[in-house]
Amino acid sequence: MGFRLGRSVAVVLAMASFASLASGPVRAESWDSIGRYASLIRRAGTETMVAKDCPPSLLGAFHSQRNALLLCSNNLENDPKQIWVVLAHESAHVMQHCHGGALLADHQVDQALEAIEARSRTTFQELRLYHQSQQREEIEARLVQGLPPQEVEALFRSFCADRLLRGSVPVPPGVSHEPPETP
Repeated sequence: MGFRLGRSVAVVLAMASFASLASGPVRAESWDSIGRYASLIRRAGTETMVAKDCPPSLLGAFHSQRNALLLCSNNLENDPKQIWVVLAHESAHVMQHCHGGALLADHQVDQALEAIEARSRTTFQELRLYHQSQQREEIEARLVQGLPPQEVEALFRSFCADRLLRGSVPVPPGVSHEPPETP
């Protein structure tokens, strides 16, 4: 199941995540695709940074007040697959920032949790480490990190369309700048 515009982006996000359970997460295979996506994030006004001195367990972060996405090179392998997962995860927080809140409708959160648990019990258990106030954001980020790169980019373009329009980022054919529908 691919990303289809014209439907609620939140619904598509949930359905695409559930569909990805059968095949497992799809990740970027090249540094070029990571570079292009990071460039798109920057063109939407989000600073991207790489740090070499992060705490041992931190792979990445998004600081909403600074509108800055951080990747922790001292804790990441030199592997585009791993870096893509972290970049996609943190970009979900950028999407939440662009959108001004949650990406999923309230009624979709339980299904999202079930999908995460089915994909990875460890990832599901990691959610318990977050304060209750952060769990929904992290659930959405974990769903996004498991989507194919083209779906992550389409979601980013959709949720951050206003910022991209101001930045004059070229949009591929068939991708709309329409804001996401609210359920």
